[in-house]
Amino acid sequence: MATTTQIRPFDDATVTAVAKAIGDLYSGTELSQVLTTAKLADPDGEGTTKWKRLYNALAAHQNQHGNGKATVALISTAMAPTRTLDRIDRAAVARDTLSQVLSLSGLGVGKDGRVHRAPQARTDTDAHSRATRLRARLESRGIHTIVLSGIRDEWLRTDYYDAVFESIKLLGHRLRSMAGLDLDGHKLVDAALLGSAPKVLLNAYVTATEKNEQRGVASLAQGLFSSIRNPQAHQPRSVWTMDEQDALDVLGTLSLIHRRLDRATLRG
Repeated sequence: MATTTQIRPFDDATVTAVAKAIGDLYSGTELSQVLTTAKLADPDGEGTTKWKRLYNALAAHQNQHGNGKATVALISTAMAPTRTLDRIDRAAVARDTLSQVLSLSGLGVGKDGRVHRAPQARTDTDAHSRATRLRARLESRGIHTIVLSGIRDEWLRTDYYDAVFESIKLLGHRLRSMAGLDLDGHKLVDAALLGSAPKVLLNAYVTATEKNEQRGVASLAQGLFSSIRNPQAHQPRSVWTMDEQDALDVLGTLSLIHRRLDRATLRG
């Protein structure tokens, strides 16, 4: 979570946008619980327009204390995964909106609901353009739809860590589903694509050339699990970064593997 003692007061537009995003996510009664958990006074109470109620609570705290602690606390409380479990899709939209708004203040919202430091966008156009530019580059490369579908624009506005990590997890999910296996990483690739009788066949798997081709694709998948997914899963978020060119290369490799899986057959 961003250090709240270092959070400067947010401008009126940011506070309004935060109030509207969270207000749309919960009922009035639920907002009472959110405000209580975030330790925020609720001067208006239920019956007031939801976003105005939140706005007034945030503005009152900010005016009294001279910092943005209340806004950070409200977001982290409202976006906690345990609280959004029954509205995952709507929460994802709210998280995207909040990350876009906060990017102008050098902040973002993670999948864990916590507010974190992020590269600061200079304008709202800048916040949009980062995501738009990389998505356009991905589409121009013909990136597989499965890869594109798993990438949220909020991830493309930072250092692409989450975009790459989640895309590799999607590959694992697809292999497990196709092969009917409950494995992960190298063990999953070995059982699904390698051995004398692989469950997923990328070709006829008869000639030496065909077997070499299948082993090559399997090696690409294993390489991604070893070099990207495993380090990300075991190292702190703060020490693992991914720049744009690396992200494009990794996502392109994932796309290649998915296209081969599109034409695959299952061993009977």
